[in-house]
Amino acid sequence: MITDKIGIIPNEKKDPRLKNTKNLIEFLKGRQANIFLGENYRENFEGAELTLAPEDDLYKICSLLFVLGGDGTMLKAASKASKNDIPLIGINLGRIGFMSEIEADELYLLDNLFSGGYEIKSRMMLEVGIIREGGKIYAGTALNDAVVTHGTQAKLIEIELARDGVKIAKYMADGVIAATPTGSTAYSMSAGGPIIDPEIECFCVTPICPHFPLNRPLIFSKDSQLEITGRNKNSEAYLTIDGQASVKLGENDVVSVKKSKFAARLVSIKKHGFFDVVRAKFSEKF
Repeated sequence: MITDKIGIIPNEKKDPRLKNTKNLIEFLKGRQANIFLGENYRENFEGAELTLAPEDDLYKICSLLFVLGGDGTMLKAASKASKNDIPLIGINLGRIGFMSEIEADELYLLDNLFSGGYEIKSRMMLEVGIIREGGKIYAGTALNDAVVTHGTQAKLIEIELARDGVKIAKYMADGVIAATPTGSTAYSMSAGGPIIDPEIECFCVTPICPHFPLNRPLIFSKDSQLEITGRNKNSEAYLTIDGQASVKLGENDVVSVKKSKFAARLVSIKKHGFFDVVRAKFSEKF
């Protein structure tokens, strides 16, 4: 049962005074749930009927993790949870919360977890690396996207794109985005990329403000391995994974992108399809 050991990952910036976290804990206590929370919240929950443990341990010992925050909070949690195949369910405290399953005022829907009225959907992730002089110097996992872009200077960079060692495209642009279907509704979409149903295992490459000669997104099969190389000596380039901290690229570094062996597992308790969510989220928030 995924409700055997329930962990909670709050975002204090999105949940001031942990009001929504406390509401969730009270709801789960009413269902006699075995609740786990990071020990850094000891002051807030001293004496509460739950288990406090190092937050990193929650990603190993829990059978389900609640994530309270926005999409950024979900992305951070997914990177860790995927390593141990732990499913996530998001409670949106952000703006759009595209990956969150419910809003803060929909806790009553969580009864579906305890009655078996849920399904777990697998979301493809990317394995991203930086290759320097034939060796891998950096590795990361992305649920949304890997972005190669210029630094603080407003200069175009020349980017070469290869698939399985064969050069297929060259961009003069602010950068490129390699996105999963999950990430296709994020930065990639803003840059003109397609919205991709997450049931299709593939990834797309979308140029950011391309100048020439190619200005269209490209879609690749899940079995592809991409190599992205920046070629402008006079402009810095950076790799950013899922909108987190950036890594500066060397002049001849190659960014490799392929399907990860890990996958994010997202719990669904509402009877809706992907495009129902797309329509609802974007019509509600704009």
